[in-house]
Amino acid sequence: MARVPDVSPVATGDGNPAGTRKKGVADGRQQRSNDRPLPVLIFGADLTALGVLRALSLNGVECYVADDTGDLITRSRWYRPAEKLISITSSSEELSRYLTSLELPGAVLIACNDGWAPVVAGVSEELRKRFPVCAPPRATVEKLTDKDLFGALVRRLEIPHPATMDISSVADLDNLSDQQLADGFLKPTNSVLHRRHFITKGSFVRSREAARQRVKEAAALGIDFVFQEWIPGPHSRSILIDGVIDRHGEIHALTSRRRVRQYPPRLGTTASSVGIPLEEVAEAVDSVRRLLADISYRGFFNIEFKYDERDGHYKIIEFNPRPCYYTGTLASGGVNLPWLAYHEAQELPLPKTGVYPVGRYALYEFGDGMEIVRSLRSLKVPEGKVVRTWLTGDRALFWWRDPMPTVGSLWSAFGRRVRRVRERSARARETERAESPHTRIRQAAPPPPNP
Repeated sequence: MARVPDVSPVATGDGNPAGTRKKGVADGRQQRSNDRPLPVLIFGADLTALGVLRALSLNGVECYVADDTGDLITRSRWYRPAEKLISITSSSEELSRYLTSLELPGAVLIACNDGWAPVVAGVSEELRKRFPVCAPPRATVEKLTDKDLFGALVRRLEIPHPATMDISSVADLDNLSDQQLADGFLKPTNSVLHRRHFITKGSFVRSREAARQRVKEAAALGIDFVFQEWIPGPHSRSILIDGVIDRHGEIHALTSRRRVRQYPPRLGTTASSVGIPLEEVAEAVDSVRRLLADISYRGFFNIEFKYDERDGHYKIIEFNPRPCYYTGTLASGGVNLPWLAYHEAQELPLPKTGVYPVGRYALYEFGDGMEIVRSLRSLKVPEGKVVRTWLTGDRALFWWRDPMPTVGSLWSAFGRRVRRVRERSARARETERAESPHTRIRQAAPPPPNP
């Protein structure tokens, strides 16, 4: 059962409760009626957004979801749609028009996926007075999410990273040997656009021809790739570092977790993880600090590294400038990142937070369950601890205080299963009819003469 510690509003330096402002504040931010704490507008609808909604709602923050969606967040007991809904867009100007059309006096904005992160970060400084954001400028977000720009950044800072090569056309594949193709994968520079069309985070290719075909298909959709080496090793070689950094460059609630299992097993997302000491991954922590300081970052961060046994370095894999899937489980462990970001967006003193416990497990039930089943079907022992994870781990989806997202997800999964069974049955009947002797006789028979 997930438990989030209730945190009382922390008094600010001027004696006001956190989330309120004294009249005549120096930064000139717009005053809200009756000095009521600002609500939050959540942009996103998946597990990350659900975790943000839960973490803030249990601290008494009024939250609204802006997405026009029917995803699992709509089944939460705390779900409230915004007065107007908006579909995801790549335009910060379109988002600004949406925000100015709202009757809501103001709200803190939190982007919860890769698509919304740059868009919300692009809100103008003037509009941020009404809708504050704990995020860096849009150009910084794009530097971190575009794989070409990110690769150039980590090379300049000499942060260990996997070998990569730009693939902007089919001809670039000729610079790779057959062995290199077998030892790496195509990683899209724009993961949001790629996932929208191909439903994956990247592509392993079985042959040079398959690589050419994927590059051609993606190019027609405006998607470029980098070719990145695959760092060998089990899931436990991957670590995840999360936290929030304020406008002064101070890092708060820095946490580190080790991946236990992942689904899908190669290019997938974390299915389960366990808290580890920061000292255990000191090289990665140092890389995080140098990177954040260099770009004057502000806001949420979720950074993945993988330990490379070949040279003994933690190599940076990706930087997510947003909350992670496990935001709700981190809050259950005493590290409430949305609560920190809520204060930071309003330039209020940040409340004290706990330290994520070493040895504390967390899991996304569907992903971890599917990875365990996949391993057993392959006659392999699942990686990591299974029983302990499921008995003691914080669950990203199921909360006793908010069970309906799980019920809805199970019902949706059951519906998909039924549809797949029906589709297979229909295809089998069509095949049986096509192969029937009577069908072949009817097809071979001449047409009847005209009367």
